[in-house]
Amino acid sequence: MSLLRTLVGLVLCLLVPFAYANPYQPYPIPAPRIQQVSPADLLKQGVEQLTNYLGSGGVQNRPQLEAFLEKSISPFFDFEYMARWAAGAQARYMTPQQGVALEKKLRRLFMAGMVEKLAQYRHGRVVFLRPVGNPQTGELVLRILAYQQGRPQPQRLSFRMYRSPRGWKVYDVSSNGQSALAYYRTQFAIEARQQRYPYYFIK
Repeated sequence: MSLLRTLVGLVLCLLVPFAYANPYQPYPIPAPRIQQVSPADLLKQGVEQLTNYLGSGGVQNRPQLEAFLEKSISPFFDFEYMARWAAGAQARYMTPQQGVALEKKLRRLFMAGMVEKLAQYRHGRVVFLRPVGNPQTGELVLRILAYQQGRPQPQRLSFRMYRSPRGWKVYDVSSNGQSALAYYRTQFAIEARQQRYPYYFIK
């Protein structure tokens, strides 16, 4: 779990609103609708919201940190899609109940990784790079350089987003080219081979 915690923690200590070569097949994209806040603006607002919270000392209280992340950060991620992609080919055979069980498992791992790394967070700065893609197509990659105190080299983070019926959602994050979603898929596949029952039954 050390790689997962490092990857997810470094990503999410600066994020609010999240491989293999082009593995994604997001849900069908509905017709474009008017939206006041662009994906780039959403990311900037999220970064400010989280860094302000951390700077106020919220990181000192684990229960409050967990509550803040669950309420303010998790809604920006599409855990349902993330879980289905992480399940790989098994996803087509999953019942709705099994899908919910796997989504809860992935969400729990994801949030635990955030809490673990944010407890060690030291305030830094963020440089926003030019987005890749076109919002009109329904998919966009937002990139940032994340600097932390005591670390001269920035972390390169990429946030893959798509326009869902519920607005723009993050469905994967890459840190220096390493995809968190691809990591989950690999780990879940290993668990599936080691167990008698498919991993998505595990609570």
